[in-house]
Amino acid sequence: METQTVIIVVISLLIVLVGGAAFLLARRLLPARRTARLRERFGAEYDHALRTHGDLAEAERDLSARLERGRGFSPRPLSDEERRDHGDTWSVIQQGFVDDPVGAVHDARGLVETIMTDLGYPGTPSGTDDDEGFERLARALSVDHPEAVAALRRAHAAGRPTMAGREHTENLREALVAYRGLADALLGGLPTTGDTPRRERIEEAD
Repeated sequence: METQTVIIVVISLLIVLVGGAAFLLARRLLPARRTARLRERFGAEYDHALRTHGDLAEAERDLSARLERGRGFSPRPLSDEERRDHGDTWSVIQQGFVDDPVGAVHDARGLVETIMTDLGYPGTPSGTDDDEGFERLARALSVDHPEAVAALRRAHAAGRPTMAGREHTENLREALVAYRGLADALLGGLPTTGDTPRRERIEEAD
């Protein structure tokens, strides 16, 4: 009986030790896996969240919350006519860049917001050119289009365009290209017919 009792106690201790070791290992591995998953999903937006919050746990809670909110969202399919209308609008915006760079960038953002509304994005900012509105726009799109958002953030970080002038043209051009990337990602492709001359005009504007 004593031998059996000793064996039972030893086995119980081993179970406790193995369970404890597994628990500690899980506590180490799960956060690392979450970090790797979030880094892969958000790319540069992960680093931006980390800089913004200044704390790894807060940054990952923010990004995880974005994923959770986006989990129940399913974009409304756009009709061919809607896609064509948005593509035509973009062509007009891009052609107008040389004559009115600031207006073109403003209209490009407006088009992106309109496309988001048509797709059914919840809480789409509208007509807000301030930093808070920009951040809401970037956060809303970062889950599905992190690379396009990263390009937009780079252009925005160079200085929010508020006036025309040669010293601002490059930043305005980068912002327009970034908004094109977002519009292209949202629509699944913008028309490319005759696009090369328009790009050349934009590049010549600086």
